[in-house]
Amino acid sequence: MPTFPIELLTTAAECDAVLDAAQNELRDLGVRETVLTAQGDRTSESAANSTADLAAQKAIIDALTPVIDTLPAGSRTRLSTEANLRRATQRRDNLLAGQQVYGAIAALNRALDLRQVQAQITEVNLFITEVTTRKAAL
Repeated sequence: MPTFPIELLTTAAECDAVLDAAQNELRDLGVRETVLTAQGDRTSESAANSTADLAAQKAIIDALTPVIDTLPAGSRTRLSTEANLRRATQRRDNLLAGQQVYGAIAALNRALDLRQVQAQITEVNLFITEVTTRKAAL
């Protein structure tokens, strides 16, 4: 049983026109699927790297914070430790800010986009099958 109102097609020429448009749409969706798959792979890898780097920066911050108060004020060691803490804190903040673009959220959004495109491909293929069947019946 058709899922599209293909009975609206009354000539082979109409079927050919619709099939041509559907094939173009399918080609475009195939390209989009390829791009999203590649982006998803990179985003997932970036998310894992970002998560690991964030954990490392947290460990550095947790290790340096209590040490600073034990160092003599104005000493080279204290100044160096404070600079290292600032760098680690800034790196952590940058990683947190980048999670929307490269982190787990971005990876999930790309996965959703990919699944939507794959669902569209399935529907366009079904449409092509039904129009082809209609054309053969005319």
